[in-house]
Amino acid sequence: MRRAIAGAFALVLATFFVISNLSARGNDETAAEGTRESVIGVIDAISPDSIHSFDLKLVSFGTRHTMSDTVSPTRGIGAARRWIESKLREFASSNPNFEVFKDEFTQPVSSRISRPTNIVNVYGILRGTEGPSGRYIVLSGHYDSIVGNFMDSTADAPGADDDGSGASLVIEAVRAFTSSGFHPAANIVFLCCAAEEQGLYGSHHFAEMARKNGWNVVADLNNDIVGGTRGGNGVLDNSEVRVFSESLREVTIGERKIPASVFGYESDSPSRELARYINEAVKMYLPGFNTDLVFRSDRFLRGGDQISFNEFGYPAVRFTEPNEDYNHQHQYVRLENGVQYGDLPQFVDPAFVAHVCRVNGTAAALLSLSPSQPQDPVMMVDKLEYGTRLNWKNPHSAGVSGWKVYFRETWQPLWTNWVFVPDTSAGDDIEAILPELSKDKYIFGIAAVGKNGVESPVVVPLPGR
Repeated sequence: MRRAIAGAFALVLATFFVISNLSARGNDETAAEGTRESVIGVIDAISPDSIHSFDLKLVSFGTRHTMSDTVSPTRGIGAARRWIESKLREFASSNPNFEVFKDEFTQPVSSRISRPTNIVNVYGILRGTEGPSGRYIVLSGHYDSIVGNFMDSTADAPGADDDGSGASLVIEAVRAFTSSGFHPAANIVFLCCAAEEQGLYGSHHFAEMARKNGWNVVADLNNDIVGGTRGGNGVLDNSEVRVFSESLREVTIGERKIPASVFGYESDSPSRELARYINEAVKMYLPGFNTDLVFRSDRFLRGGDQISFNEFGYPAVRFTEPNEDYNHQHQYVRLENGVQYGDLPQFVDPAFVAHVCRVNGTAAALLSLSPSQPQDPVMMVDKLEYGTRLNWKNPHSAGVSGWKVYFRETWQPLWTNWVFVPDTSAGDDIEAILPELSKDKYIFGIAAVGKNGVESPVVVPLPGR
C-alpha cells in the first residue's frame, strides 16, 4: 500500500517545506466529492444485460472475418460495422458532446489478406473541455473474428469472446458515459477496430492516424477476450482481470539511447505506470474485484491491438480474462467427442464483462479528469551525492494543487511511499531535493495532483546532468 512519509525528508521548492499528509494535499472537498459522484455515475450505468444483448447481436452476423461479406444486411463484417456505427449514433443523438467517426482504408495483399480489402474502424469521441488539442484516452476492442483457418472468410465465426466481449464492452462504455452525463476534461475515444486477427491492421492504421494528427494519446485501454470465467484448465475465476503491459527497452538521454536495464527502469515504462494507475483506481472504486498486473506486453504466441499503440509511442495495456479456454478461441463450431468447440455466447459471462467494463470506465474517467503529467522530469546525476535531486517542468494544467513524488525500492513492483510538493505556481521549473533518499537504492516517480483529488499517472525521471 502507498503511504505518506511524514516529515522525514526535506523538499526544496519556492517555499522550502514538506507537506505529506492527506489533509494537506490542497484538495477542494466539494470538487473531490463531485468527481467521485461522476465516476460512480458511470460505474452504476454499466449493465450486464446490455452487454449480453450487444454480444448476441455481434454473434448474429455469423462471421465478422475481415474479408467476409460487406454487402449483406445480416451477415458478415459489413453488417456488423454498420450496426456498431448505428448504436454509437443512437447514443450520440442524446449527447451533443459525443461524435461518431469511421477510419476507413484499403489494406493491400499480405500474408493474411488475400486481396485488397476495405477495413473500417468505427469510433466515437466524447469531447472534453481541453478540446481537440488536449489529451486523448482510448478504450478499444476489435470486432472482427476468425475460425481455425484464419483465411476462411465464409465459415461461421461467432467470436462471442474473441472479441465480441471486448467490442460489446466498448459499446456499453459509450452508453454508460453518454447516458450518465459525464463531462471529461480530456477527450475519451471509444474504438472498435477491424482486422486485428489478420495482423493488427486496423489498430495500426488508427494509431498512425492519431500520431499524424498530433493527438496526445495518454492511454489505450485495450480489451481482448474479456468474457470467460472458466478456463480450459478447469479454474473458475470471476474476481479479477489480467492487465498486460510492455516493458521499457531503452531510455533516450540527449542523443544517446541506453538500455533501460542499465538504470533498473525495465518496469517503469509509461505502459507499466498506466497499469499501476489502473490498479490503484480499482482499489479505490471497485472493492472486491482485482487487477492482476502481468508485466509482459502480451501472452506467449499472441498479440493484441495495444501493441499498435505501443509502436507509435503511446502508453497502452491489454485486459484479458484470467483463465482462457482455447477450445473456444479460433475454432470451427463443432461438437467432437462430447466437447463443444467454438467461440459461442454460452461461454461468455456478461456479469464478468460488466466488471471489466467498470474497470475501464473508472480508469478512463479518472484519467480524463486528472491534471496533465509533469513534463520532462530529470533525476540529476551531475555529481556524487548521498541524496536525490529531481527537476520537472510545470505543464500549468488547470486545477493542480501540487505534486506527489513517489518512491520504492528497486525490487518492489508497486509504489510504496510518497511525499507531497505543493504547487506554488511560481514558474515553469520545479525542483525537489530528498537528502535522505539515495538514488542508488530507490526508483522515483512524479504525479500531478488535482484539487479535485485526482492524480495523473506517474512519470519516471530520467538521469540527467
